[in-house]
Amino acid sequence: MNYYETMYIINSSLEGDEIQHIKKDVLDYMVSEGAYTYSKSDWGRTRLAYDIEKQRYGNYIILRFSSKPELIKILNEKFGLMDAVLSHLCIVLDKEPERIDDEIKAHDEKAVEKPHSSYGKTDKKENVEEKADKKEEVAEEKTEKVTEEKTDKKEEVAEEESEEPGKEKAAEEEKEVEKDEKDEKEEEVKEVLEEKEEPA
Repeated sequence: MNYYETMYIINSSLEGDEIQHIKKDVLDYMVSEGAYTYSKSDWGRTRLAYDIEKQRYGNYIILRFSSKPELIKILNEKFGLMDAVLSHLCIVLDKEPERIDDEIKAHDEKAVEKPHSSYGKTDKKENVEEKADKKEEVAEEKTEKVTEEKTDKKEEVAEEESEEPGKEKAAEEEKEVEKDEKDEKEEEVKEVLEEKEEPA
């Protein structure tokens, strides 16, 4: 038996009952495979460090347990097949974790926001942050669009400018060919006249 810590992130757009069902499903599966759970931590709805599948928030769940190494591979495969799980990570612990019977609701109450299902000031703050995030996304999209349009315009101008010297060169070459042909004709006419002027 080895000691492990697994963290997985559930899509926060799901309802509270659905999140609880996923947590129970994962825990029941681990226990059925012979894992012994030392502690369970639910960080609640928390801002992600970066967007995952266009989601900015997720419910972080952390489990500390002991099991056979084979379970970790199976568990990773299970998480990979669950659409509701945005990401997951499992690490090996150096020593036996502390046993905590009750589920920890938040890793750090000051740093972690309350779940989306709760009402109050936190939800209002989250709504304001989400609106601000939405405005930032719209502004970024507009900036990207303007930048792309400017880039396309510059490329078009550059192509036109690169085509013009080519056209000028072709015109010059055509003039030179015409001049050479004209000179050749004049030479031929001159030779014919000289032949006629020679005494028989």
